[in-house]
Amino acid sequence: MSIRVVLRRTLSVSAVLVFTIMSTYHIVRHDMANMIENYTGKKYSSPSAHMANTANKKDGPANKKDGPSQQRQNIVLVLIDDLGIGDLKCYGSSFHETPNIDALAAEGVRFTSAYAAHPKCGPARLALFSGVYPARMGSPHQEELKKYEMPNAFECQKKMGYRQMRLPLQVTSMGDAFKLNGYRTGYHGKWHFGNADGRGLPHDHGFEISIGATNLGAVQSHFYPYTNPNAYKQNPPPPMPERSDGTYMADQLTDEAIGTIKTFKNDPFLVVLAHYAVHVPIEAPEDLVGPYTKKRKLLNATDQFTHDHGAVYRTSQDHAGYGGMMTAVDNSLGRVMQALKDMGLDKNTTVVFTSDNGGLASSIKEKNMPDIPTTNHPYRHGKTWLYEGGIRVPLIVHAPDRKPVEGGESAFLTTGTDMYPTLLDLAGLPLQPNDHVDGISFAEAVTTNMDGAVRGGPLFWHFAVAPDQKLGRGQPACSAVLEGRWKLLDFYTEGKGGKRELYDIRNDPYEKNNVSKENPEITRRMFIKIKEWRRTWADEKFYEKEMKKGDDGICVAPEGMRI
Repeated sequence: MSIRVVLRRTLSVSAVLVFTIMSTYHIVRHDMANMIENYTGKKYSSPSAHMANTANKKDGPANKKDGPSQQRQNIVLVLIDDLGIGDLKCYGSSFHETPNIDALAAEGVRFTSAYAAHPKCGPARLALFSGVYPARMGSPHQEELKKYEMPNAFECQKKMGYRQMRLPLQVTSMGDAFKLNGYRTGYHGKWHFGNADGRGLPHDHGFEISIGATNLGAVQSHFYPYTNPNAYKQNPPPPMPERSDGTYMADQLTDEAIGTIKTFKNDPFLVVLAHYAVHVPIEAPEDLVGPYTKKRKLLNATDQFTHDHGAVYRTSQDHAGYGGMMTAVDNSLGRVMQALKDMGLDKNTTVVFTSDNGGLASSIKEKNMPDIPTTNHPYRHGKTWLYEGGIRVPLIVHAPDRKPVEGGESAFLTTGTDMYPTLLDLAGLPLQPNDHVDGISFAEAVTTNMDGAVRGGPLFWHFAVAPDQKLGRGQPACSAVLEGRWKLLDFYTEGKGGKRELYDIRNDPYEKNNVSKENPEITRRMFIKIKEWRRTWADEKFYEKEMKKGDDGICVAPEGMRI
């Protein structure tokens, strides 16, 4: 007797429909962990069973309409674009005023060893929402793969016909996981890893409401209608509800996110507010810029910079326009927190505040320094670089249902791939280790001192630059690994056989002393780790023997596996 017949006899018609839909949903999502385990030898634990979709159960918590949900924690993720490690007063800024963000940190937990999974927006965001290193999803540049001993990955990407940063539709990502567990889901703002043909946006990844998301990485203006007729290339504005001319993007996105929270207030929800600020263009309302213009005039020195590794980066924080943008995103958070309080949701809503990558501080040309908006000093460089300034990010967790760790500060090592499992954990939902294969939950560090805890494995990064290309921030191609106190950077396109730098991050967080020559065995061991990691996403078996082309134009695994 078929399963379908049995189900008809035991369940209502509506339940049959739900089961069929959910089963189909899982079948089309193949098992990445099995594939990685086959070719890396790394064992991943069995996935937790998906919780039943309570939204269609009569007495399920998602169906309670008698007031705000008290059953599970709601989650609000506030993601700022290009926010640097030193941009907030609670992280040491003496120029920017961020009282609402500082208050969030004072009442919650401020993480001091939080990293982005990539030094650029798109791949970093892919990691946040997939729990997977972006290199596994095609982050390396195709031409670079072909030249630098990764020919099979190159062939696969060439057949796929897409560039970097795209999240396959089969992957069970953060929005999918929350939706499967009966949560309402809403996304507002920058996405930046969809397909050029319009697929792969939040609606395709579990978010029932999506406002302002496109595959593009920036707006041409932060003022409505969010276009610039003088721009070198004309890109369409994000899909936003119509507003009066001059409306500021951060304000409108905040309005939309608060509106979504009001819609969802009687159900458990995940709401993402992903600002296009503080990414270029550097624009803010004049009343927000004015105070910083006055503040800048009082400084003894401005627009300071230093030369480093064939490029330059800003070492002074004094850009008035950028300061205005900082105030705008700080005001946004204040409005969200007040709205949660007004709706009676402040006691059962966890708010997480972070950035996608390091602040924009670097340039290939010295003459560009006045236009470079911020600094990550004393950390080296900024966005697009794998030095600390490009990948260290602020991270604040405000969880009202948990007593913050003593001192309100955690040095536990975490990276962008950890966000997905951590938000599940903070919401009280089961983890899905066969999906977020490169991430772990750091929820325990919110309440417990885990500063000396070991993650159980190293962190990896890969930034690809085509061999014949020199990008505007001056960064060369690089892979990096961080384990314990040691960090190795492999500038594999420099010189014959590449150039490697080793730093003792625990004692030299600003990467002033390259100690690779003094520690050849550690350098060799760390380099082997990088090469072994590369094989997990550029292995002949992984790409040619096990992969086939899917009908949506991406490489997919055999039936029964996620990718």
